[in-house]
Amino acid sequence: MNLLYILLLILWSAFNSSSSFLIYNEEHNKCVYAVSANVVLTAPCDATFKAQHFQWISSSRIISLAFSLCLGSERNEHWVRVVLLPCNESNPEQTWECKDETLFGLKGEPLYLNYGGYEPNMMLHTDTDSWSRWMIYGTDENLCSRGYREMAIDPNGKPCHFPFHFDGHWFSDCTVYGRGDGLLWCATVKNYNADQQFGFCHPRNAPVPSITVFRQMQDKEHVMVMCSFGRRFIESSFQLSVKGEHNYTLKNPLCYSNEKCVFDVKVSSSVSFTCVHELNSLVSHRSETYTDDYEEGVSSIYICLFSFIAVGLVIMTVALIVTTIRSNA
Repeated sequence: MNLLYILLLILWSAFNSSSSFLIYNEEHNKCVYAVSANVVLTAPCDATFKAQHFQWISSSRIISLAFSLCLGSERNEHWVRVVLLPCNESNPEQTWECKDETLFGLKGEPLYLNYGGYEPNMMLHTDTDSWSRWMIYGTDENLCSRGYREMAIDPNGKPCHFPFHFDGHWFSDCTVYGRGDGLLWCATVKNYNADQQFGFCHPRNAPVPSITVFRQMQDKEHVMVMCSFGRRFIESSFQLSVKGEHNYTLKNPLCYSNEKCVFDVKVSSSVSFTCVHELNSLVSHRSETYTDDYEEGVSSIYICLFSFIAVGLVIMTVALIVTTIRSNA
């Protein structure tokens, strides 16, 4: 590997890689959902559902991570269905751009990605109303804010080719598949098995998560632990480590926007929670110690209250006796 190639890799490591996102219509609270290559609808947003994840693979093409096909239209016309097509750099029906803040449509055409109640399938439409307005789910950014960056380069100066075919699978992102050293790579040609040209992708840093523990007043044996893991990558793994009377790890959490995930944990005494974001061999984590002092606090309050009442009763009783004696005298 020559020195120039190493320097290029170092330079690219300074940038965050592009990542997948959900195409979100805020006005109607729906996300684009790829049911199949021929059916692209909208549905309630679910960040854990791969069929709702898309990614830029060039400056103007968007790919479905579930099908490794590009978002496009059957024809360059008004009222034509939006579908998924084999990615083709020269196909104008697969080129998209942000036109006016959240307005999104075919590049150079007055045709916009549109969702309307009268037609379940995504369409191309000339309207610029709320049905044609899209942003990245969980943010206030338009779709172009998480645009494409070349993630790797081979010694001959060729960037990644997405999607690429390797070992019977299509890949729309850098991968560690097929390697034993954990390094991210991509093919720089469409079919790696045929041409065997590739480059290494720059390393990704796992974001440091944040952690919040919520006590349940009605169920003192359980707490809700919310981990905010940051941006999710294809290779990301989220989990919660619990250390206390019993040590164990919880995986496959319930997650929603901004990769916030919730764990339901049973606690009996002082316990330590650690949110862990693992990305290939890289691990970021954050911990918090939880002490169940609720019972002690309640007991102290009750003791003080009962003591105050008891002292008051004694004083009242003494005063009543003294008053009675004086009256008799």
